[in-house]
Amino acid sequence: RTIDNNNITMIDPMADLAGGGPDMAMMGGPSNSEDNNKEVFDMDAFRYNFRKMDKIRSFMGIVAGCVAGVLGLTGLSGLVCFLILHISVNLSILAFKMNFNLKAYTQESMISFLLADFQKCAMSFMLFWTLFFGLVYLF
Repeated sequence: RTIDNNNITMIDPMADLAGGGPDMAMMGGPSNSEDNNKEVFDMDAFRYNFRKMDKIRSFMGIVAGCVAGVLGLTGLSGLVCFLILHISVNLSILAFKMNFNLKAYTQESMISFLLADFQKCAMSFMLFWTLFFGLVYLF
């Protein structure tokens, strides 16, 4: 299966890029130098990695909200807490799981990777921030 996205072809890693197999290219068969420059990208592995990162980021939003609520952060200090924790968790994923090799795992830029799922995590953060702030300081 092939998906063409901005002149990068994402295909199964076991697929034949030369179009005729490795033996055909050696025997003088049809070989296109443009096909040899394309990147191989496994969509199943990408989906699996994306789901794992989504779970980590969602859990981070919940934990960050609990931390901000228990610490009694209000206003901009709570927002700054969320921003710092969100970016630090994404940098941790990049450092420990990806070895700072972002292009091997995704086609995203560094900024889009660091701010990925920002809105979804912010909603979880807000929910647990207000819940734990209310449980600790109001009741």
